[in-house]
Amino acid sequence: MTERLSICLIGPKKGGKSSLLASLVDCVAQSAFGYSPRLRPALQPITEAEYFAEGAEPKKANLLSVEQGDYERLRREFAEGGLATDTLDTYEYRFRLTVNGEAPPAAVLRGPWLLEIIDSAGEIAVPPDGAEVAILNDVKAKLARQMLEAEAIVIVLPLVRLEDSGWSGNLARLIDRLALAPEKKLKRLVVVFSQYERLFARLGPSAFTYACDPAVALHALRKSLRAVQWLDRLRALESPNGGGASVRFTVCSAYGFVKRFQNPNIDPHQPGERRFRRAGLEGARAYNEYWRPFLTAEPFLYAALGLDSAFTFSYQQLDARIEEIA
Repeated sequence: MTERLSICLIGPKKGGKSSLLASLVDCVAQSAFGYSPRLRPALQPITEAEYFAEGAEPKKANLLSVEQGDYERLRREFAEGGLATDTLDTYEYRFRLTVNGEAPPAAVLRGPWLLEIIDSAGEIAVPPDGAEVAILNDVKAKLARQMLEAEAIVIVLPLVRLEDSGWSGNLARLIDRLALAPEKKLKRLVVVFSQYERLFARLGPSAFTYACDPAVALHALRKSLRAVQWLDRLRALESPNGGGASVRFTVCSAYGFVKRFQNPNIDPHQPGERRFRRAGLEGARAYNEYWRPFLTAEPFLYAALGLDSAFTFSYQQLDARIEEIA
């Protein structure tokens, strides 16, 4: 059978939503996720017509063609430094997900999965507290409807800016309204903390080794979430009265870590924030030699499969006491 799944991607402005999405296919292709490599997922961008086609059989692709579409444009923009998502609409990107290796039979029988991932400007769902942002009512209504109809929601938050965030109040209110909405179809919600590589900026070539330890990620989440006011609001979504959705927390980095050298992939010699690149080349080719995204597929694979990886953490794991090693 084929399962269609709608995933809403929300979070504050400059939180990393579009970068997360732009690096998704590369993350799966490089197996740069926390799932077992024996799972062998594959992800292919598809058109709107393929997504809604009866039976949704894979098309016969011309192996020598290069597909041009909205997702390829998003990837090019990411390679060139990225652009802020405009507030004039919400944007749908569609993919076919298959699992070609070991997975529980109950999951395999549901696939392949046709994913519709909905991206939008951060000012629409999670505007800065107290700010008056001019958003068309039609766009607000469209995103609200898409969130209620989505089977999964991915909330993207910048891990290194949680303490001075100006959007936390609006995020808490959004979660409250979502928990109280009886018509929602939500089954899974993933809170993903972006810009994870910045925690390891001073560790040089040891950075990737530490980042790959799930215990380090869990410790970073516990420390960062200690004082946030919206954390307990999400618990209501897991209760039967809130819909019984499963909630998970994870980390990611769209910039990731540099292949071979293992340091965080932020080049101090380029203006702004750019990945390391080979001089004399242009576009994606200049970056791909060194680029390894980190866990950006994690929230989407959990949203589709409902399977935990080494880097998807539940409330029980966040609440557990850290064992002291004598």
